[in-house]
Order: sequence, then C-alpha cells, then structure tokens
Amino acid sequence: MDYPIIEPKLPGLSKSRYCAGLQCHKLLYTKVHDRDKIPEPDAFTQYLFDQGTAAGELATKFFPGGTEIPAFPIDESIAKTQAALDKGVEHIFEAAFNFQNIHVKVDVLRNLGENKFDIIEVKSSTRVKDQHLDDLAIQKYVLENNDLEINSTILMHMNPDYRHPDGELFILSDESEKVEKRMADVPQNLESMQEMLGQDEPPETEIGPNCKKPYECALMKQCWQHIPEMSVFNIPNLRNAKWDYYHQNIIKLEDLPEDFIGTPGQMPFINSFRTGKPAIDYYGLQKFMSEIQEPIYFMDFETMQLAAPKYNGTKPWQQHTIQWSVHILENNELKHHEFIHTENSDPREPFIQSLLEVLGDSGSIIVYSAPFEGGRLKEIAEAFPQYKEKIDNIRSRLWDQLVVFRKYYCDSKFKGSNSIKNVLPVLVPDLSYGDLEVQEGGTAMVEYTRMIGLPDGEEKEQIKNNLLKYCNLDTLAMVKIHEFLTD
Repeated sequence: MDYPIIEPKLPGLSKSRYCAGLQCHKLLYTKVHDRDKIPEPDAFTQYLFDQGTAAGELATKFFPGGTEIPAFPIDESIAKTQAALDKGVEHIFEAAFNFQNIHVKVDVLRNLGENKFDIIEVKSSTRVKDQHLDDLAIQKYVLENNDLEINSTILMHMNPDYRHPDGELFILSDESEKVEKRMADVPQNLESMQEMLGQDEPPETEIGPNCKKPYECALMKQCWQHIPEMSVFNIPNLRNAKWDYYHQNIIKLEDLPEDFIGTPGQMPFINSFRTGKPAIDYYGLQKFMSEIQEPIYFMDFETMQLAAPKYNGTKPWQQHTIQWSVHILENNELKHHEFIHTENSDPREPFIQSLLEVLGDSGSIIVYSAPFEGGRLKEIAEAFPQYKEKIDNIRSRLWDQLVVFRKYYCDSKFKGSNSIKNVLPVLVPDLSYGDLEVQEGGTAMVEYTRMIGLPDGEEKEQIKNNLLKYCNLDTLAMVKIHEFLTD
C-alpha cells in the first residue's frame, strides 16, 4: 500500500518516541531535546522493564535458528539486517530499518519468502493494548517504505491461561486489521511531530487524562505544579467530571459550588474538608469493630512477581508470597512474629508452613485490603491442597481495616486516598516509614529479587533486615490504627 510521503526532517524518531508523541507532544519534545529533564525510572518501574526484557529474550527461543542483529551502531544494525534479508534468514531478531530518519527495530521479523514478511512485536503483558497497535503501525509504515510487503502484524504476548510448565507461554495474536485502521493517521502524526520538534521551544500543552494514559507521564510533576495539594483531583471517584471542573477553572476544593452534591462516597470527603474535621459514622464504625475477636492478629504479606513463571502451577505475573509479618494482641500484650524466604527457590510452601504455626485456630486476623491477602491464600490452597482446610479457616477470619476508611471514617487529610501510607501520618503521626531503607511495596519487590540472587554474606543480610523492618512496620501501623479507632 502507498502512503503519503513526508519530507525528512531532523531530529529522528523511533517507535518509542512515536508512541510518546501520541501521548503528549511536550513529552516527545523533552525526550528529544532536553533528555536530562526526564527522570530516570524508579526501581520498581525498571524492574518491570527488566521483566519485559527477559520475556522478550525468552520469546526468541520459539523461533529457533534466528539471527539477532546488534542494537548499535544504528547504521551497522541496518546493514546487518539487509545482509540477513539477502541471505533469506527466516527469523531476524531486532531487525533494524530506517525511513526518512524514522528508525525502528522489529522484535521478530518473519521471512515468508517472495518479499513477504510478518512483523511480530513481543510484549510481556497478558493482553493486547491500544498502545501496542500504534507500536506495530509505525513499524509497518517504515518497513513498507523500505519496499517490504507486510503480510501480518502480530502481537506476541503472555498467555494468561498458561500454568508452568504446561501449555503455551505466549499467544500470537494477529492484529493486522486493527493496525491497518491506524495506518492512514501515521503520516499525519509524523508530520505533526517533526514540525513540533523543529521548534525552538517545547510546545504549550494542557494537562488532561493523557497524563496517565497509557502510562503515567514522566513530566507529571513538572506539568502539574499549578495544581494545589488539595484540589478537585482528590475527590474520590470523580472520574471524568474532574476535567469538566478543571476546564471551568474550578480547581481548588474551595472553588466548588456550595450546592455541589456528590455521591454518598464523595460527600464525607467534601464535608470533612469544609469542616476541617473527620466525617465519622460512629454507629457503623462501632458495629463493624465489634466483630473483632481476641486474640487479634495483624497480618501483612509481601510478594514478588515474575513475567515468565518458574514455579509449578504459576501463571505470568502471578504474585508469589515471599514474606509475612504478624503482630498478635491479646490481653493488652503485643507479640511479633515474622518470616522471609531468603533462597532462590519456590517460596510458597515455606511461607504457608511458617504462617500456620503462629495464627492459631481462632481470633480475628486484621489485614489492610482483604482481597489481597485472601487472594494469595486462595492461590496457595489451590497449589498445596494439603493446607486447604487450615487456609480456609484463616480466610474466614480475615477482618479488613481498609473498610473502616472506605465506609465509616473519612478525613480529607488523607487527600482522597485510603492507602495506609496516607492514613497513618494523620492518625498516628509519631509512626513513619521515612527512616526506613525500604518504604513501599514496589521497592520491597525489587530489593527481594536482588537479595535472593546474592550469596550469603553481609549485603544479603542487610537487605533481609531492611525488608523485615518494612513489613514489621506495616503490621505495627495496623496495630496503632486499631488502638486509635478503639480509643
């Protein structure tokens, strides 16, 4: 198919830059002209990138005998790609092409003969997403303008129904029809981006839903500086209506109309902000807390995720329980127990064996978001049915502290979030994560993955202790919140 030709302009584009430009022109401009203003990904984001890279490397094993093209220098990678094409290589990994200073690399280029090819893009996600189609579209555009006939554009993604080690880990989904619908927009998108990139200053862009779609933009902190700490964006579940208010220049909560009527889930937040006091359903709270029975167990799990499963019966991106902390409150006496799996092996059975030893047969088990801990326990019971009866007992005793703040106790100082990281500083200001080396779950996952790859020694022991302190504080925080609510 022939497409309108755009004049080549500097600077160059790539498929990642093209997709960034579709999200936000200012983001693309900054990536190209002022790269230092783009913050490095945090440890957890980099971990996800690394998992995706590992999945991509694993995908090449499904195409034996393929030729991999080195990534750099670009001119050399393009030349080696052409040499592989001339030899008739069936599968070329990271095949490199350039057209009018638009450079793309194809994860897997499948040679069907007679100048016909399949483009195969590998993703570690378990489903096809819209941004994947744009990724395929720019590749097809460049390859067709290199006189290659594209037979199919295919997304190769993780199979959500795969259970290690049986079945197919990847699904090849032919997205040719959807990609073709996007092709007509590619030249216009490129022309707009290249014209913008030729300007001396970054474009003026307005914030909007695209700041978080398809990914949270790296420039959000910079672009959202004019949004006060408390704004319409803090109102729970306001969804698209918040943008209606924003475009009416109603940004501060003080600017909301006096007759604003939100949903039953929003008005306690608004009332709390206007009065400066928490909005509390005392009767509902008292009734809910009366369900708690001693001994009281305060329990928290930490998990690890792997894009490509390696433990029997596990699926892509399944959360594997690797650590727990339990505080036990009985007769005003508080005790603490903890566990962390330190070996590079399946952590699930040692995890549940050690946990069952401390939970007993009766008493409430307080968690912060029961679907999380309950879901992990259910997965372990399915994988190790010999523990199912005892696990079912644990699940029946779960009491969700998060429900308190979703239904009965609302304080605008939580800033519209009921996360324990938002609730704790308001209710128990003396207790803080600030002094810990590990302060949130994403970092814990990264550090755990690093720890199990280390030999026994001082560094491994230090990471272990940092992780134990973090998980310990999670359950101690629930204890202190419980005491606050009880008082």
